[in-house]
Amino acid sequence: MNYLFSHGRTAFKYGLIYLGLKKNDRIMLPEYICDILLDPLKDLGIKPIFYKINENFTTNWKSLKKKYQNSVKAIVVINYFGFEEEKKKFSVFCKNKNLFLIEDDCHSFKINRKKMNDYSDVEFYSIRKLLTKVYSGGVLKINNQKNIPFKSHLKLSKYKANAKIILNNFLENNFLLFKRYIKKKFLKMPNYTKLNSIKNEKVNEDLLIDDFSKKIFLKKKINEIKKIRYKNYTLWKKLCKKNKSVEIIKRNLNKSNIPWVFPVYVKDLEIRKKIFNFGWQNGYSIISWPSLPNNLLNKRNKRIWNKLVCFNTDRAPNNENINFDSLTF
Repeated sequence: MNYLFSHGRTAFKYGLIYLGLKKNDRIMLPEYICDILLDPLKDLGIKPIFYKINENFTTNWKSLKKKYQNSVKAIVVINYFGFEEEKKKFSVFCKNKNLFLIEDDCHSFKINRKKMNDYSDVEFYSIRKLLTKVYSGGVLKINNQKNIPFKSHLKLSKYKANAKIILNNFLENNFLLFKRYIKKKFLKMPNYTKLNSIKNEKVNEDLLIDDFSKKIFLKKKINEIKKIRYKNYTLWKKLCKKNKSVEIIKRNLNKSNIPWVFPVYVKDLEIRKKIFNFGWQNGYSIISWPSLPNNLLNKRNKRIWNKLVCFNTDRAPNNENINFDSLTF
């Protein structure tokens, strides 16, 4: 069963409510996360416990087991960049400990979601990252059907897009290169090399998806979107493989997933800066990720953040011979 909200983080919040988590309950999450993922926990008074991840974005099970406490009620697993986590292993662990398993799928979109093994109790994902025509969109998918009056919690207002969002959406879908040219001409490039200089917009109200976005989502031509984004994912991968300064993260993308970005590591800070400049100058969305919570700015997370580069799969160059080392601006 699916419920449609304005944002993925709102879907996460109502997944917690559905599972019956309440104030002072404890939940485990990976420590390398976007700061906005903690907002639902703050709203509900739920206490987070963080476990480490490895540098290839897999779970550090030694850390998870060490940090686990008997008071924990649920575990969140993140499928970073569409790389599938060991959900069967998580499922066994959660069943042995009588925990809920929550799946964060906001970095990709599964094509054959109905055919997937439902190891998690609930999962949530964002359609705003991948369906550019929508104004809003976060989905809560419930796999663990509980006999509770959940709809009583869903008497929310619908998201209303303002004129700025509507104009941005129109330009993004009809005049993308022009829009990015205008941004380059009149705006200063965001400082992607400074940790936490790019802040996410805070959601101040729980909202349902707007009617326009809901209509687009329900009528989505998802195979066409997959074809475009997977092609661009492959183009970025081929280009990066030819650059010695770029380290490919050794994980395989699940072929049922539509990828939001192609992630790599670039250890040389100057070349990393050149890559961000290349994207800004040529109309490609190349970013750092994420804005980390202040209490998680430790050495491990900083080490990952300072070399991570994410190439958005909305566009990609056909030229595989671009040399990032020799770029000049």
